[in-house]
Amino acid sequence: MAVGLQIFDASGNIVLDATYRVMRIVSAAIIAGGSGLSGTLSTDSRLAQGCWVSFQPAQTAGDGYLNRGVVSPRFTYSGGALTYSYATGNNGAMDTYQGGTVFWGSY
Repeated sequence: MAVGLQIFDASGNIVLDATYRVMRIVSAAIIAGGSGLSGTLSTDSRLAQGCWVSFQPAQTAGDGYLNRGVVSPRFTYSGGALTYSYATGNNGAMDTYQGGTVFWGSY
């Protein structure tokens, strides 16, 4: 019999096996939104295994939709670095650049 971790549901089906890849949080940061703002969030080598990002905006969904544009950060993982940047807005001073909390990790 093979030895390892296995988790089963009530019906006896395998829910988790030691061979599965499980997402894990590597770190988190708060970024402030702003025109032309960009930066490097991480150069952690664990992200090369597979990188994911979750962005939790500080503004509510309705902010900016009636009288201006909402500009969200864009995330890129390339060359061992996880970076973010903001695109140029549509309405100049009337745009809302979303800031918030970013979680990232590997799987």
